[in-house]
Amino acid sequence: MARPSTSKNTDCEGHWSRPTPHPGPPPQGGREAEGTLETSTNRLRWLAPGIALILSLGLTSSEVSRAQTPPTAKGKPTDLLKASTPFDRIILTDNATFDVEPLNPRPLPPIDRKKKAADTSRRNDPFSRKDDGEGEQMVIIHLLDGEPRDFKTRRSSIKDVEYFEDMLLNEVDRLIKEGEYVKAFERIQLVKNRDPNWRGLDDRVNKLLFEEGSASLIEDNARGLRLLTDLHARKPDYPGLADRLVSTYIRRIERALAAGDYLTSRRLVREIETIAPNHPEGRTARNTIIEKARGLVALSAKSNPSDRVDRLAEAWKVWPETEGLETAYREAFRAEPTLAVAVEDLPEPVGPFPNSPASARVARLLYLPLLASDDEAALRGEAGSQLLAGMETFELGKGLRINLKLGPTWSDGSRPVTALDVARSLADRALPASPGYNARWADLLDKVEATQEDQLVIKLTRSTMKPESWLLGPIGPAHSASDGWVSSLDQGRRPVGDGPYRWDSATDNTNLLHSVASTGTSEPAPKIKRIREVRYPNPTATFEAFVRGEVALLEHVPPEKLADLTREPERFKVGRFNTPSVHAIALDGRKPALRNRNLRRALSLAIDRRGLLEIVLRHPPDEVNTIADGPFVRGSFVDAPDVEPFAYNPLLAKGLINAVRKEMGGNPIRLTLDYPATPEARAACPRIAEAFALIGVELKLVEHPESELEASLRSGRKFDLAYRTSRPAQPLRDAGPLILPGYDAPPSADALASAASPRILQLLIDLDRAPETTSARTLALQIDRESRDELPILPLWQIEDHYAWRATLKGPLEAADHLYQGIAAWEIEPWLVKD
Repeated sequence: MARPSTSKNTDCEGHWSRPTPHPGPPPQGGREAEGTLETSTNRLRWLAPGIALILSLGLTSSEVSRAQTPPTAKGKPTDLLKASTPFDRIILTDNATFDVEPLNPRPLPPIDRKKKAADTSRRNDPFSRKDDGEGEQMVIIHLLDGEPRDFKTRRSSIKDVEYFEDMLLNEVDRLIKEGEYVKAFERIQLVKNRDPNWRGLDDRVNKLLFEEGSASLIEDNARGLRLLTDLHARKPDYPGLADRLVSTYIRRIERALAAGDYLTSRRLVREIETIAPNHPEGRTARNTIIEKARGLVALSAKSNPSDRVDRLAEAWKVWPETEGLETAYREAFRAEPTLAVAVEDLPEPVGPFPNSPASARVARLLYLPLLASDDEAALRGEAGSQLLAGMETFELGKGLRINLKLGPTWSDGSRPVTALDVARSLADRALPASPGYNARWADLLDKVEATQEDQLVIKLTRSTMKPESWLLGPIGPAHSASDGWVSSLDQGRRPVGDGPYRWDSATDNTNLLHSVASTGTSEPAPKIKRIREVRYPNPTATFEAFVRGEVALLEHVPPEKLADLTREPERFKVGRFNTPSVHAIALDGRKPALRNRNLRRALSLAIDRRGLLEIVLRHPPDEVNTIADGPFVRGSFVDAPDVEPFAYNPLLAKGLINAVRKEMGGNPIRLTLDYPATPEARAACPRIAEAFALIGVELKLVEHPESELEASLRSGRKFDLAYRTSRPAQPLRDAGPLILPGYDAPPSADALASAASPRILQLLIDLDRAPETTSARTLALQIDRESRDELPILPLWQIEDHYAWRATLKGPLEAADHLYQGIAAWEIEPWLVKD
């Protein structure tokens, strides 16, 4: 970069100079003592006219040595963010350029050029008053390099200043053009930190938001819409912004409508009306949605009562403000009261042989059991909602004579329920080819015979504890296929039951049940005529649908949302299930590695149960929500009180894994964990996989719908590890399936070979053959104790589960054994979803 000229005219143009030192005392203090930038004109004011002759001879230039000349500017840094010190670049009137420390004030006040010309003519007149004008104001500058660094110059000597902030903003322009939005933002942030009111800063922010938002929209990135929305909040009239936003909203509205997400489509239409009122595309989108709602209202007038409620409910979801919709919906709802339920999973399949929690939940509505419970009142036939009118035992408990209630009929209207139906259902459970096959029942049943239309006799192969516990399941019709479904000309194949509801239809995400006008029993017909079960894609969507009012009953309350619901008792009610759910990882001993007890012990030691329960699952440990120490509920009558909780020791676990790998020839240990799509399993399983990875075990996670997973496990199919949840209401009878998922599977599945511990398997078989309850409880306590060391499963924790309902629903219990307990007495008022 050129150095300043030292010719005679240099000083007159206001360039750098340093006065020759005069004899006498040195200057006193301050930066001006180090060096002063002055023009020849200023010195002329102070020196005698004779000095002008000296200047005309060029003596000034000879006295300004190169050592005293200010250094020239260095090259511009390639990256201003990496500059060690912020700087400004000044350009003098002869285009000489210097990099200096940031000037003060910044920016420098502008000079009035007309006034400057007048000031210049006066300065050239030695007899005029020497008042300083704008151009005569001194500016202190500090060079970045060289000695001396500090100088003064007149404002008029500075032709232009390129400020550090402006350099950064120029880089912002270049980077935005190149699509380097992150780098552009970094420079904008630096300018904002230095001076949030710097000229041009807001314009660059707006430009960045527009360009980056527009670029993101090419890939339909939600971030692009957010950036443009932020720009609208800053500058609504930014050129081209309204059209860009509206076109984006229109595309999203079209997708939302195609997916049936009317809530989102309405919200987007209203946002368009806020952003661009009366925009033609926005009006078109609004009219499209309104016309769809009107079409559903018109269609409802031609539908049957059940479909009318659904059509009007759908119209309400599309556009609630449709004229006359609310009145029509309330009238249709009162004629056909409908309960919408958000469930974690739907039954697959529906029938009288439940093989998962979801199928058991629905089976209670479709089929009457032989026994509603195993208490004395039910055995005497005094309990409602059951087929048994009375029972007596003979042959030391090996024979059961059962009398049936008269009156219950099948939902297809074909005939009443008879002893033949009960005998057929009980016999099917002993047939390996039947979907309801139960290996233990097959081993126990000797013969079942319908002796009269309302009486049957059951013969058992041996005396057993509480034989009535085998009569608690649903009963299907004898005229059905093996799956409990019946074919008809007008309705096709469908399940036929004798319960208060009949199955109507199902889709991938919904299950519709309809009450039966008359079941032939003395029980009153349910006041809620229809039940619509809905499965949402994830727990968050499920909870939001409940809060919005799309459903009135929530099967499972996420633990972190429980406090939110209890704070609004006027809107929401919360209930709990009587039996906590026990969470455990089942092991398949048919995989050779899992028969190694050291491996099972290592896997158990690697799991931080308390941390997962408290931090991940959001359940602070208490008497109910606690670490599981075995297959049974803690504190129950089969829970051994002397069993210690499982320890967490990853170092010991890693050592055990190293030893196991040596036994296996150094091969890596790879396992698969199947888990259900439930909130707890989704949260815990990835953390368990991380814990296993730390000790050297590779774990592959595979998610399934809970019904699908449980049905396959109970059928005896092979697996490695499986996350399971159960509520063991009858632990003496259900201990086997709690530990071995395929315990009751057909012999061909060879499910008993899946027992990781032969010792525990033998105890389970002994428990099934126990003749009375006392010896059975002793065996159950022994199983609980020995499971601590044998680890036939990996116990995790037990949790108290909650359900919730809206205040418009009356009747659910505060504590229940299952979700629909007492549903015959429930009532519901019309409710409407509000945005």
